[in-house]
Amino acid sequence: MTAAYDENGLFIQGMTGTDELEKFLRARFSEKEIQETYQAMVESAKALARAEKIPPLTAFWRLLDLAYQHKAPPLTCEKGCAHCCHTGVALTRLEWDGVVHLAREKGIDLNAVIERSLKTIERVRQAIRDNKNLDTVDWHRLVINQPCPFLGGDGECTIYEARPLDCRMVVAFRDRCQSKKLEHAQRGVTVEEAVGATVVARLQHDQTPKFKRRKFHGTQPLRLFQHWLITWQEKSRKK
Repeated sequence: MTAAYDENGLFIQGMTGTDELEKFLRARFSEKEIQETYQAMVESAKALARAEKIPPLTAFWRLLDLAYQHKAPPLTCEKGCAHCCHTGVALTRLEWDGVVHLAREKGIDLNAVIERSLKTIERVRQAIRDNKNLDTVDWHRLVINQPCPFLGGDGECTIYEARPLDCRMVVAFRDRCQSKKLEHAQRGVTVEEAVGATVVARLQHDQTPKFKRRKFHGTQPLRLFQHWLITWQEKSRKK
């Protein structure tokens, strides 16, 4: 898919592959700017976390929200507009831990979440049983056009405060989306988006006990919400 920009060259219109998005971001922002922003965001997230006594990931979400407020046009996304919630959402273990923590605080029953999402849960479970190569399976095709497990009946995200980076980076600044094709969804607006995934990966790395750490290569494994729910369920049954 060819990237489409508005008259200011600010946006990628529609959903794009990660490779295309990375090329766009690196063309838009210099390597120096990207590296400096990465370092600043990691340090600022940790400092804010210490000052506010909150998890570093929560601190980073606040910083990312501020970047959108100060550098991007007003969002046209509205409460209950859930077109972008009918696709696969991939997240790191650190992000998943944040979701579980919020679910516990809000009294969200994860078993009930699994029950209402059995269609996609079973698709992913079968792929795992078939020993599909996790690096080659098009996981998103297993869940496309199906509601996110955490999408409420009123079209609202039930774990909005802890939603992962995948969700935070699919937004609309012009018209509201009219279909699940996400033709108005944009990414690539701020340099913070260019470093977001690496910042999350770094925060996870630095929170891992030293004896379990491996050399940091800038990424962390991703799983779909459905996959994390399956893992959570299996662990719960063993307790």
